Amino acid sequence: MKRILFGASAAALLLATPGLAQSNAEVMRQLQAMQAQIEALKAEVDSAKAEAAAARTQSAAAETKVTAATAEGGALVSGGKTGVRVSLSGQVNRGVLFTDDGDSTDAFFVDNDNSSTRIRILGEADYDENTTIGTNIEVQFESNSTADVNQNSKRNVGNDNFTQRKLELYVDNKQLGRLTLGQGDTASNGTSEQDLSGTTVIGYSGVTDFAGGLFVRDSNTNALTGLKINDVTSNLDGLSRDDRIRYDTPKFSGFSLATSAVADDRYDVALFYGDRLGDVEVRGAVSYASASASGTANAFDIVNGSVSALHVPSGVSATFAAGTRDTDNQDNDTSFYYGKLGYQTNFFDFGKTAISADLYYGEEFVTADDETFSVGLQLVQNIKKVGAELYGGFRLYDYDDSATDYETLYGVMVGARVKF
Repeated sequence: MKRILFGASAAALLLATPGLAQSNAEVMRQLQAMQAQIEALKAEVDSAKAEAAAARTQSAAAETKVTAATAEGGALVSGGKTGVRVSLSGQVNRGVLFTDDGDSTDAFFVDNDNSSTRIRILGEADYDENTTIGTNIEVQFESNSTADVNQNSKRNVGNDNFTQRKLELYVDNKQLGRLTLGQGDTASNGTSEQDLSGTTVIGYSGVTDFAGGLFVRDSNTNALTGLKINDVTSNLDGLSRDDRIRYDTPKFSGFSLATSAVADDRYDVALFYGDRLGDVEVRGAVSYASASASGTANAFDIVNGSVSALHVPSGVSATFAAGTRDTDNQDNDTSFYYGKLGYQTNFFDFGKTAISADLYYGEEFVTADDETFSVGLQLVQNIKKVGAELYGGFRLYDYDDSATDYETLYGVMVGARVKF
């Protein structure tokens, strides 16, 4: 600004002094040049102000976004490496279990073992447009699990810490399939559990999970036996989860194959199917699992499978599962059969309602002549906006063998699962 004032003063002096060499035309040219410089400087100042205002607006918008995410309970997760996608998710599943074992009634505040409380961290990065490399860390924390509570231990039961579910890494290629290494699902895990009823949070082929820790009562002596529900029921779901190497093929017309190998000469192979055929959605699986290490006591082979179909327009579903286990050094061949009918509809705007009823029959779990019978009823109300399911269920267990008469055990559970 001082330069501008100095220039203007000099110009006036030149105009007022005829003895100077410069002409009036030259003075006017210099004044016009200075005016152009002033206008250019003003334009630069205006541009700088506009950029500063835009930066302030962008910063405020980002701050609002972060605040909104925090207020809504969202987790802001980022990977330690550029290009890696990290996601945090999980669920809490708590309920109240009421039981009647033929002599005493009890109430337990439980973690529902049908779908335990858990947390998972997934990490993924794209090697190229066809190949993804990923990791999966999933652990559960079950306080007073329905698999552990019983008539003698009603609280502070089970592991008071996180326990592993999945600790694995994988390479997934669209053309070649997926190779997975670490703790996680064997190929046969889940093959007895294909279920489209929408009620698996409170009841499915694994009827043990509803109240597996409870003891069966002798009806003659009225005393609790050493047998628990989880001793006399199972859905023979392959090799479960383990430290393994697993390979899954890509899907072909809805079909895929999987195989895995575990230490101690354990291995399995499974065939999966999933597709929609017109108005009917279908899920199915069948597997063979072997744990027949030479010289190992109680080595076994399992053949099992399940299929479920949902008629989408009507909401009616049907599910069937079965399996058999041939165990070395035993005369009995354990087997089970499971059936379920379900119905889903939108009674309410806030989420789907699902109801179902199931039957379970198992034999030769403990002795060569024992039988287990179970009946269940399930009701699940989804609240989609908050990722919640409210549920209630009933289950009856009846176990018999040729040596002892046992009381029928009844259970009712109500609770909620909230996913995040």
